[in-house]
Amino acid sequence: PLKLEGYGLWESMGRPRYVCAPMVEQSALAFRLLCRKYGTTLAYTPMMHSRLFLEDPHYRSEQFTTCAEDRPLIAQFCANDPDTLAAAARLLEGRCDAVDINFGCPQGIAKRGNYGSFLMDDMDLIYRLINTAHRQARVPITAKIRIFPGDEARTLQYAKMCQDAGAQVLTVHGRGREQKGPGAPPADWYMIRKVKAHVSIPVIANGNVFRAADADRCLRATGCDAVMSAEWLRRNPAIFSRDDADMASLASEYLDLCERYATPISYIRAHLFT
Repeated sequence: PLKLEGYGLWESMGRPRYVCAPMVEQSALAFRLLCRKYGTTLAYTPMMHSRLFLEDPHYRSEQFTTCAEDRPLIAQFCANDPDTLAAAARLLEGRCDAVDINFGCPQGIAKRGNYGSFLMDDMDLIYRLINTAHRQARVPITAKIRIFPGDEARTLQYAKMCQDAGAQVLTVHGRGREQKGPGAPPADWYMIRKVKAHVSIPVIANGNVFRAADADRCLRATGCDAVMSAEWLRRNPAIFSRDDADMASLASEYLDLCERYATPISYIRAHLFT
């Protein structure tokens, strides 16, 4: 079948508006299904390591789990080797709607492993990662990026390069690589709006969604096709539909889903006690 591109892909996923972010050990199957029940219309897997996914069948089966109700779904990899990434993406053909490349992770582990936002220093490698996977895999390729704070020209050039390389959807976190943790400034919706106007593929805005009303405010402010939430969705899986959800009831529903879809105890503990 013909590989879907840009708005063709977006239409095939039902034009989603509310997106569950990729969260390591957090956006696993049971949690995604809970979010979908309460307003999420597109979900990402946790970030997976492309080399381990390719080489280790146990890692692959543990890290990527899904079911018929878990769509539309985008699987996310971190990577720094184009051929390894493309091979890993090929393993997911027909099992998800797209494969996303993480260029946004700002954590120390990403710096040590040379992936995520630390590839922003090597635009040529970012281009080759997207382009090789785009050319070699039959699954659509997407990308999640951060901005260059205060540098509109560089940010727009970066976004356009991702599109030119073959990214079919772009998620833009409106903060820079160093802007992380509790002291991080608000995400720059103005810069996200500029990116949206500069590219011709669907754009997902990421950052500053603390409650239900923020999601629609973000869509209006940025003109984006969808809005993504991570930390605040983790705290309230019903954030896209209501602020007053009963957390005890949500926790009970989550545990029921964890029973049905085997979930590591460490993931469950992280959701219920942090």
